[in-house]
Amino acid sequence: MIKFVIDTNFFVNLQRDLGLGENKEAVIESFISYASPLVSKEVAQFLTTPDALHELESFFDGTPQTLLPLRSVLTISSPNLTGLSFDATLFERLVAEIGTRLYKGLRAAEEYAKNPPLNDGENPLRTLRDKYRRTTREGFLDSTTDFGLIMLSRERDASLVSSDAGLRTWARLFGCTEMLPEEFVKRLISLR
Repeated sequence: MIKFVIDTNFFVNLQRDLGLGENKEAVIESFISYASPLVSKEVAQFLTTPDALHELESFFDGTPQTLLPLRSVLTISSPNLTGLSFDATLFERLVAEIGTRLYKGLRAAEEYAKNPPLNDGENPLRTLRDKYRRTTREGFLDSTTDFGLIMLSRERDASLVSSDAGLRTWARLFGCTEMLPEEFVKRLISLR
């Protein structure tokens, strides 16, 4: 059986045209139509973590019933964090990366404080926040939700599906296979 761990952004990142629909509800419906026969025939298993599901639910405020059919094809599972072991150099690299990003974030804030942008109608605090977020988070393993997806992928020997570059990079470092949503959709079609 082929296994996939699916990140939230597969369902909600509409900037990537996956050919599954024009809104997140349509993407979920299309995914279910592709996944249901594969799950029934035990050809594939689709997994996510409780944290990732909670994150997905936050995109459907007021309409949680949209996700009920998704649960019929998506296995919700937490990784066994005490049963996994890794080379300590990974954690050394992670800590070094955290230090580098914190320093860059501090420098971005200092630069902003020394040279604030002219008020051109944009919220200056939002501008600073966006710059800080780009500096500290883009391309990085930036949440316990992402870490959980990597651990589940590693534990289940599953391919991690995400458009998040940082998540995919760290998945590779932790020894996981990963794929972009576009590749995943092609794989789904080929498995039918």
